[in-house]
Amino acid sequence: MTNWLQKITTPPESVYTSKNDVYKFGLAWKIFVYLSIFFTSISIFHFVNHNRNAYTTLIAAIMSMVILYSLKKTKKYTISVFIIMIIGSAINQYTIYTTLNVERAVDLLWMISNATYVFYMLGASWGLLSLGINMIGLIGAMFIVPNEEVVRTLLNKSFNQKVAHALNILVASGISGYFIKKIIDFSIENENQYKKANKDLKKQRDEKVVMLQEIHHRVKNNLQIVSSLLRLQSSQFDNKEMILQFQEATNRVSSMALIHEKMYMTEDLSNVDIKNYLNSLFSDISRSYTVQCNIRYRIESNVENFHLDSLVPLALIFNELITNSIKHAFTDKKEGEISIKIDRKQDNLTSIIYKDNGMGIDEELDKENFGSILIETFADQLEGTYSIQNNNGTEYNFEFKDLK
Repeated sequence: MTNWLQKITTPPESVYTSKNDVYKFGLAWKIFVYLSIFFTSISIFHFVNHNRNAYTTLIAAIMSMVILYSLKKTKKYTISVFIIMIIGSAINQYTIYTTLNVERAVDLLWMISNATYVFYMLGASWGLLSLGINMIGLIGAMFIVPNEEVVRTLLNKSFNQKVAHALNILVASGISGYFIKKIIDFSIENENQYKKANKDLKKQRDEKVVMLQEIHHRVKNNLQIVSSLLRLQSSQFDNKEMILQFQEATNRVSSMALIHEKMYMTEDLSNVDIKNYLNSLFSDISRSYTVQCNIRYRIESNVENFHLDSLVPLALIFNELITNSIKHAFTDKKEGEISIKIDRKQDNLTSIIYKDNGMGIDEELDKENFGSILIETFADQLEGTYSIQNNNGTEYNFEFKDLK
């Protein structure tokens, strides 16, 4: 018996792929299998007892079978919803105004089941329409059906009619409860799956964060090794110009190592705080050179972070600019100032103004400088433009879009 019931309640194949729709299709199939069995049985019971409501229950049984046929044929649950909304509501309206169910308890239960089914399958708009149609009929019956008819029907009910009525109430309540339980079960199952999925995603993210932090840490260490090797190599030379070139190369490597150091120290591995980075870069470059001038620096920025793809060329540009200012701009001054203004405008366009109040720059000679060639190269990597001018010192203007 159990195997037979399990076999007929197993839904056929549907066109749906999403879990929610597959669940709805399966739920519709099971409900109308149970309703087909119930209404067929109760209609036979009514026919045997010559009850005139046999035809109503027979129509309900046929409706349930038609719905099962539509589910199997179309492999969709949409038609079943409209059938139950139209024919099911019509049956409810008819029984409200007949003498068997004038007490209306069972009709109210079927109306709730009907509306709940439509609500769940098609959404609030259709569900409210179904509920409204049924409630209008129920309220109308309260005024149209005479009170004496209600009393006469209650007094003249046979035992078989009472049994049929009780069964109707039990099944209507059972279907409503079963349907609501299945909705709640599905919601709980979904919630548990979402929690598990979120937990798994968080675990994967944490593992990747740790892995990427380790990668940045190793890259930083490797770059520091390269920087140390360059320093060791430079100590073998007596030529001051050669030593200076090695020192500048060392600073370029260190500026990249600093990026990776900041990366593994933050949880957001795709962005680095630009102010924090520039403060560290100023300190590192300042320690690399012996200068007599007291140099102040000021940073104004409405940009908190840059993407890593933009930050690497930017870091090398700033390294060249700060190095040039410290080495050449303040040779005849006791005090100097370097200012950086970073402004993100519309369309993700970023403007950077780098300025020192030093002795200025010869633009023609600067173009042949290796550092200037690097600045131009890195500006091209940013797909941006830049210009140089003497404005009470040296001023660079850059414009680019943050790379992502």
